Amino acid sequence: MNILVVSQTPPWPEVTGARIRLANMLRGLQRLGEIDLFVLADPDQSVLETQSPDPRIRTQIVDGPASNLSLSRRLRWMLRGRLPLPFTGRDYGAARSQFAAWARPRYDLIWLSRAGSYLALRHLIQGPVIVDLDDLEDQKIAARLSVRATNSGADTGGPASAVRQWASAIQAAKNARLWRRLQEEITAAVDVVVVCSEADRRRLDAANVSVIPNGYTRQERPVGRADVGDPPTIAFPGFFRYPPNQDGAHYLVRSIAPLMRTRIPDIQIRIVGSPGPAVLRLHRPPNVVVTGFVPEIESELARADIIAVPIRFGGGTRIKILEAFAHRIPVVSTTAGAEGIEATPGRHLLIGDEPEAFAGACVRLLTDPALRRALVDAAHRFFLERYRWDDIHPRIASLAANTAARHAQPVHA
Repeated sequence: MNILVVSQTPPWPEVTGARIRLANMLRGLQRLGEIDLFVLADPDQSVLETQSPDPRIRTQIVDGPASNLSLSRRLRWMLRGRLPLPFTGRDYGAARSQFAAWARPRYDLIWLSRAGSYLALRHLIQGPVIVDLDDLEDQKIAARLSVRATNSGADTGGPASAVRQWASAIQAAKNARLWRRLQEEITAAVDVVVVCSEADRRRLDAANVSVIPNGYTRQERPVGRADVGDPPTIAFPGFFRYPPNQDGAHYLVRSIAPLMRTRIPDIQIRIVGSPGPAVLRLHRPPNVVVTGFVPEIESELARADIIAVPIRFGGGTRIKILEAFAHRIPVVSTTAGAEGIEATPGRHLLIGDEPEAFAGACVRLLTDPALRRALVDAAHRFFLERYRWDDIHPRIASLAANTAARHAQPVHA
């Protein structure tokens, strides 16, 4: 089979959840044949590398269109915009021309990663199409609006701040409606839509929606430690230019950590990953360390006594939780952070949605060795049974092969 994969990020290096998922989709698809990978690189994100480490994948990386969100464009979008805000003002003409010159005449299967790939090339591709909507953007926006509403009573910015928040909420509500419409349009137009979880499958509520969960690689030597270190260390790994992670970092440092320190004063918080300026300002060693980009995550995991997932809004599933399960490190998460992973609170991880509950769960895991052992043992078994990439790859290949077969032309004698 000849397979086309289109994405907005290359899958290497595998340093974010989106890249890890894309890399493993490719590994599953490689079981079926040759792959062409066309990357419409977002100019606002670092590509980091430009050559595929796998010579079997024919790869073309081009600059995607830059976003042009001037105030006048935003106002026009509010009045008559028909696509979600991130696609406003983007001109895909040059990228489409480059694709047309590079692509093969036909493909047996086309796999599109996220909605932007579909919007960019939908009129240039023919054949069976699968779109991976690993995040449902309307759900992320709705959850963020809920968090804002919860925090609105604490705002002391005065009338100007209130007006800005009101305008932002109006914009976000429209954006959520347009994302929902686009996701429904994609689902109706293509052969299969892939999502990360049963929860997202139910939200799309269509017969052609399939679940391919996120996973993690089985570890021959997990780095998690049985005894709590000195100082006790709570790590929050992630990509901190991603708004849900940015919010989570501030929530952990400003709302949760002070409550933990009333019981365990020397706790260290480590924010592990590439930070934006707002997250970098949280760096206050030794109490709070913002590490920046870490090329090998294992060194940070090895010093972590707890993996914290203080996510209050988002979509898809958090690979960082599966990573912790695989390495035998206990996890404390919010309900939103653990969504999509069918783990049982109290058995595989602890859940705390309010600062007091989250802080209390962390303190329990730092002071109760029996609870730590029970939790990591159960979580590790759960990971091995449900979320290993080497078990998920055949599911990817099977879905792709069945989709392509439905389009194959019958052979007549």
